[in-house]
Amino acid sequence: MFEGFEQQQIKTSGTTINLVKGGSGPPLLLLHGYPQT
Repeated sequence: MFEGFEQQQIKTSGTTINLVKGGSGPPLLLLHGYPQT
C-alpha cells in the first residue's frame, strides 16, 4: 500500500466493499464489473 493511504471494508447485507482512501484532489471512483451487462 502507498504511504498515506488507508484500506477499509464496508460490510453490507449482501457483500463486502473494499476501498482505499488517500491522496489529494477530487474523489475518484473505480467500479469493477462485467462489460456484458
